[in-house]
Amino acid sequence: MIGIEGRKEGLRERKKQRTRDRISRAAFDLFDRQGYQETTIAQIADLADVSPRTVSSYFPAKEDLVFESFGPFEEKLSEALDGRPEGQDTMEALRQWIFEERKVWEAKEEQLARLHRLIDLDEHLSSIHRARIHRLERLIAEGIAQDLGLPPDHVEPRMAAAAAAAVFDLLDDEDRDAECSIAGVDRQFDLVDQALTFVSGGIQALRAAGKDRDPAR
Repeated sequence: MIGIEGRKEGLRERKKQRTRDRISRAAFDLFDRQGYQETTIAQIADLADVSPRTVSSYFPAKEDLVFESFGPFEEKLSEALDGRPEGQDTMEALRQWIFEERKVWEAKEEQLARLHRLIDLDEHLSSIHRARIHRLERLIAEGIAQDLGLPPDHVEPRMAAAAAAAVFDLLDDEDRDAECSIAGVDRQFDLVDQALTFVSGGIQALRAAGKDRDPAR
């Protein structure tokens, strides 16, 4: 049974999430209307009906308003790869995670489309986006290195991870072309499945080549 304190805590968390969502909506409305660089924290606060200090407490930097979903995104991927069951390789865990996240991405299609438009129009945001994708690539490289019995900085897992990370660019590109249609989403995930199958084949070839080089493996 949930006590009074538990209900109060739940109420506070819901209120905080509503405030966070209101700030985020206000920010994207202004970014769409007048551009990222031209929008100030004070303007976002005014539209969201909160103080600038409140905006900064939820989003310490202005770019955090743009990439707010990347934090949970990276954490979820890390958990999926670290927690994969014995016998499941990194690429299969990645494929499973992407398809489990599909409903989340579909629900946020409009928001993601706005995000991509912003990134395309601003070099600073593009640079941040590339750095964040690179962090995802490093996570994948660490998993593939474990699968191959190699150090994470070895060239083979790094090459395979770069190819796997390119799948996220594929999702981005297809999302822009799809105009938020369900058919577009289906096409995206068909292409993702093909791309991951292609990368998995390459990793299997690397694993076989490694065994040929070292019979003890």
